Amino acid sequence: MEHPPALQFGDKSTLEEVSRRFETWRRGGKPGGRIPNCLWQAAVEVCGKHPVHEVARALGLNYNQLKGRVSAWRAVAVSQGQGPKGFVELSLGVNPATVPCTLELESRTGAKLKLTFCGVLDPLELARVFWRQGS
Repeated sequence: MEHPPALQFGDKSTLEEVSRRFETWRRGGKPGGRIPNCLWQAAVEVCGKHPVHEVARALGLNYNQLKGRVSAWRAVAVSQGQGPKGFVELSLGVNPATVPCTLELESRTGAKLKLTFCGVLDPLELARVFWRQGS
């Protein structure tokens, strides 16, 4: 695979526009033909606004191929000083107050703690407190 151009953050293309471009190419191209790089780049760019699985499904692309290209473009963009820096918040589209979590800890002394909870809780801080008590 050739080195892709850097991901252009802030591209104005929407998923619907990119989908129309793919449909036009598929109507005029040979069955089984290679997808042009400009269409791959448009698909990758729209992944900046939508999850990879959603884009792959909407454009009729192989998820793993698209995911690989997104990773490659992001790596190039970051190495060239483009793209996001620092903290990146990921939204899983899930309300943390409704997701059950189980945390199991064991200290060096053999003390055990098993906690099942729903909601916002800092498991790292809870572990620190637990392990401090067992020291």
